[in-house]
Amino acid sequence: MSTYDLKRLEVAIQYIRRMSDGKNPVTNRPAPENEVLNNMNVHRCLKFIDEVLTDVHKSGGTVGMISQRALKQSVSEIFPYDALAQYRYLQDQQISYFLKQLEEYLPEGQKIPVPATTITLWMRENGYLEKKVLNDTGKENSVPTRKGENLGLYMEKAGAYPNEYYRVFYNESAQRFIIDNFRRILTESEEIRERNRREKKKDAPPRSARQSAGNTKQSSAPSRQGTSNVTDSGNPDNISQALMQHNFKPSESAPVEDLPQEYYDMLSEGWAPSDDGVPW
Repeated sequence: MSTYDLKRLEVAIQYIRRMSDGKNPVTNRPAPENEVLNNMNVHRCLKFIDEVLTDVHKSGGTVGMISQRALKQSVSEIFPYDALAQYRYLQDQQISYFLKQLEEYLPEGQKIPVPATTITLWMRENGYLEKKVLNDTGKENSVPTRKGENLGLYMEKAGAYPNEYYRVFYNESAQRFIIDNFRRILTESEEIRERNRREKKKDAPPRSARQSAGNTKQSSAPSRQGTSNVTDSGNPDNISQALMQHNFKPSESAPVEDLPQEYYDMLSEGWAPSDDGVPW
């Protein structure tokens, strides 16, 4: 893997473009007709080099095969944080739409989408959000705490009865807080997920015990078609049943905080939907 100086690349691209237009690369004046720069084959070659150097510049000046170490790097290590300096407040937004706005600032070839659950997980862990069953909807929802309200989080009801739910919005102050702490949020969210995985693995019964319990349950319990065990998020069949029960089809346009709670819980356990709605 090689890395090139971006300033030199910019000058090289400028020179190549001048030569491909039949001009002296230094003076930017038309070159005499008998100069080699006006040769059609040279002209096509220079156009090709222009495209290559432009792609190298867009990739940050780095070319070559991706190393195994780079493949194993976490999002917090490779995210282009400097691009967030372009952020400008547009309006109060839900976290999923706010992250879509931030993605537009990232350079081509370095667009690393950050899931909304990464932010909300950290916000709950640090006392800005909490899960609570709301009396008027009877559903569990992520809601701002007093600390979150002071930061700039607030809720608005959406949907029609009986499918009403609440959406959490981030005002300008809250958005700038996310921007200022983006590296910390990504890093600590990864640590939180890893800690949760270790704790879940530690608390899980041995595989042999789970198999024995499953065999006993199958032999003694009657057939129950159309029901689902949403707490067993590791079982693809149960996940599919839970989604069908809620008539939910994964969609890129649906913000994560608007999804059924069972789906939100399954995402936090590391599950993700495939294009046809069947778990990977």
